[in-house]
Amino acid sequence: SISVPEIASGSSSSELWAALKSRDQELISYLISFAVIGSFWVRHHKFCGSLKAVDGPFLVINLIYLATIAFVPYPTQILGDFQNSAAFAFYATAIALSILVSAVLAEYARRAGLVAVKESDAELTAKRVDGYSVIGGFLISIPLVLLAGELWPGYLCWIIGPNVHLLLRLGGSGKH
Repeated sequence: SISVPEIASGSSSSELWAALKSRDQELISYLISFAVIGSFWVRHHKFCGSLKAVDGPFLVINLIYLATIAFVPYPTQILGDFQNSAAFAFYATAIALSILVSAVLAEYARRAGLVAVKESDAELTAKRVDGYSVIGGFLISIPLVLLAGELWPGYLCWIIGPNVHLLLRLGGSGKH
């Protein structure tokens, strides 16, 4: 959340600008949260568009997934406010959990025959590698940050994890 500055209503413009500037970490946290939730929404929307039906267990798993997404602003704000290893681990765990529940939802839908078009084994493997590499990037970042005592190695994991599938494809295709 972005809090309203607590200054007197008759304050000058410069006082208001200074108070708004002091909210920069809140604004950054908001933008990160929006980008992450937006990314989850786009993927979820595309996935749900591939379904031919849903059932009770799917809806329950989907609600659990949506609960993890609705929770994202809280660890994002904690990370933005504190910028330490505990806040980092809390955020990374929350995001990894959201991605894991999304993967469980997709696996359930495939096994229950809810997906309209059956994917090839290669397509399924690629999707699993993509999802699990992102989860791995977030989970590996936690002990790395705790050992390094700095956040930047963890942020690097967050960048590399989602792109492992691209690196694997490049390595396997002979392109260097």
